Formats: sequence, C-alpha cells, structure tokens
Amino acid sequence: MPEIAQPTRGGRAAESVAAALIADVQGGQIDEGENFPSERELCERFDVSRPTVREALSLVRQRGFADLSASRRPRAIRPTFTSLLEGATTLMRDLLDDMESIAYMEQVRQFIEVGAVRLIAKSATTVQLARLHGALEACREAIGDADRFKAADIAFHRALVSFVDNPILLTLHDTFAKAMFDRRPRERDPKAHNQMVYAEHRAVLEAIAEGNGDRAAKVMEEHLARSYRSILPIFRQAEREAAANPKS
Repeated sequence: MPEIAQPTRGGRAAESVAAALIADVQGGQIDEGENFPSERELCERFDVSRPTVREALSLVRQRGFADLSASRRPRAIRPTFTSLLEGATTLMRDLLDDMESIAYMEQVRQFIEVGAVRLIAKSATTVQLARLHGALEACREAIGDADRFKAADIAFHRALVSFVDNPILLTLHDTFAKAMFDRRPRERDPKAHNQMVYAEHRAVLEAIAEGNGDRAAKVMEEHLARSYRSILPIFRQAEREAAANPKS
C-alpha cells in the first residue's frame, strides 16, 4: 500500500500541506468523492495550526481537487476544465479593478459571443429560437427594474453561448460576463438604457432567426462595443479617484 504523502520541508506550510493532499488524491489514498480528514486530524498529521490547514484546503480547492461546499467537510474531486475555470472566478473579479484587465476581459467575452451568434444563426433549432424569444421577452418585461433587467440581460447572453454546446466556452463566458456585470455601476436612466439594450438584443435575435450569421455577428459586435464604450469613462474616473486617494 503506498504511503500517504507528507509535506516537504521548507517553503510555506500551507503550500506544502496542499501539495501533500493533492498527491493523496492523485495517488488514490483519498478517493474521489471521499471527505478529507477533519481539521484536527490534518493538524496532527502535518503538525500545523488550524488556520494553516484551512489555507491549505483553500489552495486545494483553487487547484480543482476539493469541493468545499458539498458537505460540512471538504470532499475530494478530480479537476476538470470547467471546475478549474469556476475556481478562478474570484481571482478574475479581483483583476477587474485594473483598467487594462477590464479591456482584456471584454475582448475575450466579445470573441466568445460574436463567434457564438455566427454559429447559432446557421444551426438554430425551433426550440432554441423559442428559448431566445423567451429570454428576450424577459428583458422586455424587466425594463425599468435595474436588478431584474440585469438578470434577464445575463440570461439572454448566456442562452446564446449555451447553444454552442461547449462547456468550456460557457464557463469562460460565465466567468467573464458575470464578473463584468457585477462591476458595472447603475445607469443614470435605467429605463432608457434597458430599452436600448432590449432593442439591440431583438436585432441580434432577428438576424439569428433569418439565418444571417454575418449580420448576427455584426450586430452583436456593435452591441458589445457600445456597451463597453458606455462604461469606459466611469471606470477611468474610478481609476483617477483611486490614484488621487491611495490607500494608506
């Protein structure tokens, strides 16, 4: 029977504990779906404090080998592209405080969504079109209600990407799009803004329904570019204020 991995000497204790626990999962000493030992047991095994164990388990989760939400005790899992991307969401959101990173995030989102609508226009089924009409109607009904419209807006874009049937693209989209929406300030005139976005969504759907991939891609690209331009001055102002009032 293989020995359970022990943390190496030197370096940060949490990193060493995390590496040892990941080795346990990879080596089969801790089976997928099995709970990790309790904090007390891990403290005794590695001769470290509870805060160190908690930090180590957080690192294991970030690397895709632990589910910290399914039960009271962390559970071992095997990483997938989807789980790793989902685990990176918090880190992605931290990056969004930087202007250059915001631009990169928007660019990735644009590549995903523009490519998605081009493909969907060529292959959309009756059921998919019905779902898009439903998502568009939800946007119309939410006009004037900032929180409801935000949720409906996200749902419309997510539906488009989901039809590509690629879980990696969908997870990437969820990571970038939700993070961007969460960082956006409220509009001064929510109703006017909602009406404009609704009209742009409708134009995208009309192009898809016509089977016109080039037009759908063009309309989506213009929609996302307009959206980014509208929030850019607000982000720049926030950066200027942060530079003028650095944290002590």
